[in-house]
Parts: sequence; C-alpha cells; structure tokens
Amino acid sequence: MRQQNSLSSRRGSPARVLIVHRYYRPDKTPCSAIMHAIGSHLAVEGYSVDVLTSLPSYRKTTRDDRVPVRETSNGVTIRRLNLPTETKRPIWRIINALHLGVRVFMRALVRRYDVIIATSIPPVLGGFFPAVSARFTGARFIYYCMDLHPEIGRISGDFSNQVLFRLLQRIDEWSCRHADPVLVHSEDMRQTLLERPHGSDYHIGIVNNFSLPTDEKNDHNLGINLDLSRNQLTVVYAGNIGRFQRLETIVEAMCRLSNRPDIQLIIMGDGVAKESLIHMAQKGNANIRFIDYQPVAVSKEIIQQADIGLVTIIPETFKYAYPSKTMTYLELGKPIIAEVEQESELVDSMQSNGYGFGVPVGNVDAMADLLVQLSDDASWKGSMSEAAVDAFRDNFAPEVILARWSQVLENNK
Repeated sequence: MRQQNSLSSRRGSPARVLIVHRYYRPDKTPCSAIMHAIGSHLAVEGYSVDVLTSLPSYRKTTRDDRVPVRETSNGVTIRRLNLPTETKRPIWRIINALHLGVRVFMRALVRRYDVIIATSIPPVLGGFFPAVSARFTGARFIYYCMDLHPEIGRISGDFSNQVLFRLLQRIDEWSCRHADPVLVHSEDMRQTLLERPHGSDYHIGIVNNFSLPTDEKNDHNLGINLDLSRNQLTVVYAGNIGRFQRLETIVEAMCRLSNRPDIQLIIMGDGVAKESLIHMAQKGNANIRFIDYQPVAVSKEIIQQADIGLVTIIPETFKYAYPSKTMTYLELGKPIIAEVEQESELVDSMQSNGYGFGVPVGNVDAMADLLVQLSDDASWKGSMSEAAVDAFRDNFAPEVILARWSQVLENNK
C-alpha cells in the first residue's frame, strides 16, 4: 500500500517529481538501473514520478525488442527522446545535451513539477537546464552528482583548456548554489565541492549508490564457468575498460607472474582500452581471461566464483567520483584490492573495516607481491568475506540508500 508522501504539492497531493537522466533502464549503463530503482522507490512512496531520458545508447533492431518512447514502468511514467548516437561524435554530445535541456524546460513549464531531480549526466548541462527550469517554475531542484564536472573532465583531458574549464565550473557552480541539495557519493567529493570558490554556499548531502539491481529479464546463466581450482587465486574486475580505470598496473603485474598459474585475473566488460590490454596480456603470456559485457545477473554469477574484486582508477579520480562496482563486490562477499590513493575514503573505509587491501597507484611491484601473498596464504578469505557483507548491509544495501532518498525528498532546506 502506498504511503502518503510528506512533500506537499502546490495542487494538492501527490507531489510531482521529474527525474532527468541521459540514460535509463533498459540501457546498459550502471546508472540507468540505479535511477530506475530510485524512481520506482519514490513512486511506491506516493510521489507522482515522471522520467525524461533518451532511447537506449544501443539500438534495437527487431520490432518486438524496440524500447517504447513512452511507457509506464513500476508506477513511473517514462518519456524517451530519440537522440542521435554520440560514439566518436563529440559535437553530438553537446547537441544532445542542449536538446535534452530544452525539453526539460518545456516539460517543466507545462507540468509544473514540485521537485526536479537531475544528474550530472550529461556533464554540467545535465544539471544546468533542470536548475534553470526549477528556478523559473518554483520547483525544488535536487542535483545528483554521480561525478563532479568539470573537475573530472580536466584530468581526463576533455576540459583541460583553462578558459573552457572556468566557464563550465561557473555554470556548474550556479547549478549547485540553487540545488536543495547537491548530492554526492563520498566525503571526498563533498570536500571537492567545498573547495570551489563558492562551495561554502552549497547545501551538500551524501548519498552513495547501491549494488546494481538484477534485471529479471536477464536472470539466467549463460554457461560461463571459470572452472577454478581450489588452490587458485582468482581476481575479478567487472566494469568499463576505459581511460579512467588504469588496468595497466595489474595486467603488467600478471605478466610478471606468468610463472604462477595458480593466480588468475578475470577482466569482464568492454571499453576503449580493452584491445591494448589484450595485446599486452598476450605478449606477456599472462594468465588473464577477458569476458565481454554481461547482463547484471550473469556478471554477479561470475564475480561470485572469484576470490577478490579489483577497483582501480587513475590518480585524483577519487576526489570526483566513487566506483560503483565496489558495492557489487561487497554484496557478494568479495574483499577488494584497491589501486586508489591511500588517503581516499574508499581505501580508509576498506582497511578500517577489514575487507580489503590497498595498493599504491601505479606500483606494479606492490601489486605483484600482494597477489603472490594472497595466493600463498588464503587465511584472509573467510574473515574478509564476512566483513565485506557487513559493510554492504550497513552502508550500501538498497533499503539503506533508498531510505536516504526518502529523507532527502522529505527534508527541505
């Protein structure tokens, strides 16, 4: 039975909520499933929830599999825009962001929402247009920063031009100053916002992600079995294989351990760096198995068969983002190897609560030594697995995170 939400609508209840996000389920991006879960939860809580998004980044080719441009799912009304693909077409990223922004403004004028929730995807403009729309229509604006832009774009090179960076930061600062609240995933991200020129004016909250929900349509085993021996250490990496992930360190470590068949690395996913990593592994005769992108349910089955999960990101990224794969590893009771700065909240929490090992960024020797140590002495597995499950249950379980979303909606400034 639906509860009456405490946020009063200007027209009476239920209060109207618009969620704006570039990708939405059934898209393959992890955040699309997260936003679907949040929208569904708010609908159950009694809010009238609309979603403005785009058709999936992939394209269905058969009539039966095509995703509708309008539908209602789990009590959420979804409107999908037919935006052109952006792969290797940077100008279309800008055009699509502008298109989405204009449609947000038009929809807000017509529907007169009480709350507009927008994410940082697309970067900067994804928050700006909803913030303007909320300001113009009197709606409350909640800015959900999955990544902090333009800061993360500066280290990736997308926004390395100082003039462009300052312009984008001023735009995003305006959005943040009008948000009630700005939501980030970690204390590290919060500190980054506070260090902005007007960061002290922001109303900032921390709400992290949870493990990716399993898609019931793909809840089946595709027959991928790792065929593990009892004496083998299997490390798994699941996620995007791109420029932010810095997988070269562990691949090089595995090349150095080519004489240790008891140590295996599974890299599961797709991305721009995959081909070079495959070439690197083959050249070094490394015991690495590459598996293509899999549905969430299948990915979890593969992770379940491994001993430990891997989190690795390029330097400084921890200040602007939080790797969501962390929650999936913990949910499945997998300890973590983190090649992330030791001062990060991720590594501090992991080591304080006893569910993982930190490796200095880029230190191949330290990575190789750790893998040998973990394979030679497996006494860590039981206690760390229990600690991982406890950390997930206490901090990252869906019911914990969704309850925080309820509090955000209920509490005004």
